[in-house]
Amino acid sequence: MEGQLAKDVFQQIYDTLNSVNHVPYDCGNLCDKACCQRIDADMGIYLLPNEHLVLQGETGWLTWEEHLAQNYDFPASWQGNTYFLHCNGNCPREKRPIQCRTFPLTPHLSSGGDLMLIWETLELPYSCPLLNKREALDKDFIKALFNAWQTLVNDPLIRDLVDYDSRNREAERAIVEVIYR
Repeated sequence: MEGQLAKDVFQQIYDTLNSVNHVPYDCGNLCDKACCQRIDADMGIYLLPNEHLVLQGETGWLTWEEHLAQNYDFPASWQGNTYFLHCNGNCPREKRPIQCRTFPLTPHLSSGGDLMLIWETLELPYSCPLLNKREALDKDFIKALFNAWQTLVNDPLIRDLVDYDSRNREAERAIVEVIYR
């Protein structure tokens, strides 16, 4: 599956997000890097369309899989192969996928199409202290992350994914706590 954003756009987002942090300390020290641990064989993360271009050739710290998008919980517009990564728990911080960099926040589109960042609402197989305590996150990080997602949702496939997840949250009556809009 091919998205519309070029490798250099993803690289610029990676570089920008590498310059900011959620909090002024390594949050992984609070929970022994719970979100990076491979609790079971299925644990991993999907890359956004074309995000694989900035991670091509990376091995050692991750395992690549290709999945047929139609067989998983993706919007109907997602057709063909998508990349799924398993991390061994020791990823180079500057190479973390966008969705890892976004956590414990997630993008959300209002029913009118307005982008916002919210606290993640998914049920997780681990506990995140930042999420559980609604820890105050760095304002520069939040602004940079919001700007990154503003760029990302210009790709129709990524926008469809964010919209799909947003509508699912509403259908599940998840509590949406807006952090930034």
